Amino acid sequence: MPVDIPLAHPLRRLSPVPGHIGGDTGVGLAEGGGRDGAGTEHFWERTASGWHAVFAALLVISIGVALTDRNASGTARGAAAAVLLGWGAWYLATARGSWVEHRGSLGILYLSGMVPLCLAALSILPSTSVMLFAAIPQIYATIERLRYAAVVVVVLFAGFGAALFLRGAGAEVFVGLGFSALFSAVIGAWIGGIIRQSEQRADWITELRETRERLAEVNRERGALAERERLSRDIHDTLAQGFTSIVMLLEVADAEIGTDDEAARRHLALARSTARENLAEARSLVAALSPAGLADGSLVDAVRRLVGRCSEELQVPVALRVSGDPRRLASATEVVLLRAAQESLANVRRHAGAANVDVQLEYGADATTLRVCDDGRGFEPADSEGFGLAGMRARAEQVGGCLRLASAVGAGTTIELRVPA
Repeated sequence: MPVDIPLAHPLRRLSPVPGHIGGDTGVGLAEGGGRDGAGTEHFWERTASGWHAVFAALLVISIGVALTDRNASGTARGAAAAVLLGWGAWYLATARGSWVEHRGSLGILYLSGMVPLCLAALSILPSTSVMLFAAIPQIYATIERLRYAAVVVVVLFAGFGAALFLRGAGAEVFVGLGFSALFSAVIGAWIGGIIRQSEQRADWITELRETRERLAEVNRERGALAERERLSRDIHDTLAQGFTSIVMLLEVADAEIGTDDEAARRHLALARSTARENLAEARSLVAALSPAGLADGSLVDAVRRLVGRCSEELQVPVALRVSGDPRRLASATEVVLLRAAQESLANVRRHAGAANVDVQLEYGADATTLRVCDDGRGFEPADSEGFGLAGMRARAEQVGGCLRLASAVGAGTTIELRVPA
């Protein structure tokens, strides 16, 4: 009875970056990688050299202002300049890398020395307040949680305000400090937003790159598996079948030697011809070329040669009928049809015991059909799922085709392979 054979048509875990103030708001890669790879640094890290240059420039300006401030005594000018130099030395000692990366212990260490040094310089000489333009971004960039960074900034402004109050500053100075504190909060929110967004994008880029690498590896493995399956099918459909034919022909020739030498020579010639074809197929497989049968002619010619050889080996009529308009098909499609013809005729030779075999190749408008019918002993399709049928089914699936098998015990077998034209 007819049997239709249907054709089927974890990113790396993230963990908090250790050492962040506020705990779990930042994300980093839990295993290797991170933002160390080329091209994965976030924007703030890529601009670190610029911030180093800004700090150096502001430090030089402030030292120059301190040394030339005519409203301060020589002792105050010298003390302020010494504090600023100490700040610079502290910066080199704890932040000569990128302080924008120091959200752990090293960053906190730098701030623990920077804030007192800044307050000391402002208290000794308020004209050095230009250094606030360096201190405030460093605070917001080092401390991730905005509210904690704001607390440190408030402490800094409160200390500066207290120093000004002790110097007898008027209310207008404190109003200016208030506006400065508000402006610093806006700048801090902007800095924090840039850093958080840049870190997220850097992490996404890293994850994307690692995912692409894993997908590429999966694709390579899948390609290797597909190639192994293709080679196993090709070897089964060509070399193994050819060797089986050679063995059968040699056994027949051996039995005929001395009784029918002419028939023995004929079978030996067929064995020799089959061996040559197998050699050509082996070379094609090694070179990953099209089947040798298709290299020198059309699909119809290749199938006709298969039919002729099968007829000679079985000594039974094997007919080929071609209908429609024969034409060149896609190389993969022709390979599928030729391999199916080879496998079907090999099964006829080995199992069918047929008296007649009919091979039909139909070229339709939207599909091409190969049909191999024999009147042999047949079988129950449900009880047979050999490598040959599985290989034909897999090949048909690769080109969007379908395979139909009809057989029954004592009623012969029909294999029909239909592929898009």
